[in-house]
Amino acid sequence: MRTLFLSCILLVTGVPAFADDSVEAQAILQKIQTAAQKTNFAGTFVFQQDNELLSSRITHRFEAGDEQEKIEKLDGRPREYIRHNEDILSYLPDTKTLRPETRQAQDMFPAVLAFNGANLGEHYLFKLAEVARVAGIDCRMVVVEPKDLLRYGYRFCAAIPSNLMLQAQTIGLNNKVLEQIAFSNLTIGSIDENSLKTSYTATSDWKTVRGSVAVSTASGWAVKSLPAGFKKIREVRRLINHHFDGSSIKKSTDLHEVLQLVFSDGLATISVFIEPMNGDHRVGVTQEGATLISGHQQGNFWLTIVGEVPLATIKLISDSIEYKLK
Repeated sequence: MRTLFLSCILLVTGVPAFADDSVEAQAILQKIQTAAQKTNFAGTFVFQQDNELLSSRITHRFEAGDEQEKIEKLDGRPREYIRHNEDILSYLPDTKTLRPETRQAQDMFPAVLAFNGANLGEHYLFKLAEVARVAGIDCRMVVVEPKDLLRYGYRFCAAIPSNLMLQAQTIGLNNKVLEQIAFSNLTIGSIDENSLKTSYTATSDWKTVRGSVAVSTASGWAVKSLPAGFKKIREVRRLINHHFDGSSIKKSTDLHEVLQLVFSDGLATISVFIEPMNGDHRVGVTQEGATLISGHQQGNFWLTIVGEVPLATIKLISDSIEYKLK
């Protein structure tokens, strides 16, 4: 009887059966974004990329409009990040370095959106899937499918009833999981403010190096043929310790300044790093999980493009970067 009643309603209205499903799925993404900011929680999450597993511990507190967060890397080189609203202080104990900077994006796990993309429905299909279970907590699965070959799909699982994201998967061709990040344990509720303090207290002899140099809005660099739905969301000059060698991104202790252009459709993000030619570079493209990395020379500059998008999108960006003299 219930099925017959729903069928009659749909015949009268002419609305597809999945319309409300899509609206609700997109609404859950917005709730995920809010929950990432306003939920008090602590737990361990694991990032899986190819055969590599990396775990981190996160503690997050929101009280009277004040947001605090602490992230501790549990694998590899020790790292700790203390955030108070938009101010981040990174602790790098192996080099005795403090790196203060201002948060540029709000799409880090367990958040999901690079910006409030009102037109996401033009480029993705949204569906609700079954209730799943992650880290012992029931969650509602949101499936995001691309409408073209210029972006990947996603699966997000939002905790019931808090809507905090418990798991995020990036989906490639043939429904293959390219990479994923998920909580392995999680506690939602009251957070002791003392647990947000840094583990490193004896830092008087540490050096301080700013991670972000300056916001830049008129560098002259632009991408003339952006994929549909993508727009530039920020441009900044940064100090980084990454070098592209044609097969991967290598980390070093040497910091150098680059111009970073960031483009996004709201879910997928692409960064273009531009720096003067200095030393030898090898042209090439490599893939690490869902992330593609491409490097090439353009005039007297070396360009590195990094994005969680298919190769066709990286190539479209790479072929249309230009510099206009002012």
